Amino acid sequence: MRWKRGHRLKLISDSEASGRTLEIFREVRESLGTPAVPMLYRAYAICPKFLDIHWQAFRPAVQSRQFFVLGERLTAECYTRAHNYFEVPGLCACGSADAAGLSISQVLDYYQYLDPLLLLIAAAQMRAFEEPVGTGTATPEAARHPEFSKAPPLVCDENARPELHRSWQERRQVLELAFISDEHRALSCWPDFYVQYWAGLKELLQSPIYADCQYRVADSALDMADELPVVAGTTVSQLLDAGLTDQQVSSVVRVNEDFIQALTGLVLDITFAKIGLEHGVSAESAPRKPVEDSEGQTAGSPMRAA
Repeated sequence: MRWKRGHRLKLISDSEASGRTLEIFREVRESLGTPAVPMLYRAYAICPKFLDIHWQAFRPAVQSRQFFVLGERLTAECYTRAHNYFEVPGLCACGSADAAGLSISQVLDYYQYLDPLLLLIAAAQMRAFEEPVGTGTATPEAARHPEFSKAPPLVCDENARPELHRSWQERRQVLELAFISDEHRALSCWPDFYVQYWAGLKELLQSPIYADCQYRVADSALDMADELPVVAGTTVSQLLDAGLTDQQVSSVVRVNEDFIQALTGLVLDITFAKIGLEHGVSAESAPRKPVEDSEGQTAGSPMRAA
């Protein structure tokens, strides 16, 4: 999200949700197999009418096996790109389990599973603002996916060390984000690990290689929207006909665009940490130039793909 000093992303928490929003939150958790409502849906809930329309259109796709297969493909692509193009230092999993009894590896598994799915939803929703997405030709198969019983604990602002705050704010400014992600708050439960992780990631964030990978991951997610097994339509005209105001539509479109920008970075950040725990990738084996497109030009930001 485009970062401005003093600007914060508005979210609806479980405790603030009621009625239909609370029901959708429960269905989202059950559909994804996660104990916590992802930030994407907590942001959608700022406009309850949009959340309801979106979920009615997307629930059949999200509850299908094909949706999770697409998520696995996106995960694999992120891993391949990071492994082939990033220089990743070996990271030491310092310390014991966190307050919920989870290890660093388990936290990374959680987000490496969840974030590509959220990116796919946000990308498909972006396409759906213009026209319905999905094939509608395949019969949705019942989903089979992991079930997570514990959500990673998050370090709140009050409990964060000064060096963590500096790292969070640096990342926000470099990537122009309006929030500190749950992923980075979760990894900060191991501050010694996070400091070495951030030291390796910081330089990469400002490189054309990272921006290129963001662009291409976003492009893949947008293309995968066409492979959803059901047709999901939430066009701007449909939203206006349903009673949303012009301002509400503009707001949800902007939030959705911003989440694509944020999630393309997060899937790469988590993959970077995962590879780091697997002993990393040396400078000799990682190319130090961005991938070029078919015309020999470096790709732009992920928002240009969107």
